[in-house]
Amino acid sequence: MTDQECIRRVLAEFIQLRDDKRFAEWVDLFTEDGTFEYGSHHLVGRSAIRENVQALLRNDKGKHLCVNSIIDVSGDTASVSSDFLKVNPIADGSGATGYGIGTMGRYEDHFVRQGGEWKIAKRKVHIMSPGDGA
Repeated sequence: MTDQECIRRVLAEFIQLRDDKRFAEWVDLFTEDGTFEYGSHHLVGRSAIRENVQALLRNDKGKHLCVNSIIDVSGDTASVSSDFLKVNPIADGSGATGYGIGTMGRYEDHFVRQGGEWKIAKRKVHIMSPGDGA
């Protein structure tokens, strides 16, 4: 696989493992000293990242989608920008269920190759507000 394909696989694993609540495997996608920033949270290290996200998503029933990834590889590092969408289950009161957009935004990532594997060294989440964009 190309570097870009390997990184796309990490992006897909990130979403699937997190939504499946397989946090022990999920956090291994980060470097040991990786950072994860969203809102007012600046988490450093796998333990802090896992504990925070596990508590945040423990009862979550939504699904994250990661799309439109732009990947720029330079040797053993890569810059990645991906759009994301979070959908949540909704009920309309009649018993019918469906999904609605919970949030959306962009992931800005810095990847590094360690031991032949691509890992997330830094992820910053930019949440889009309804007034942003076109």
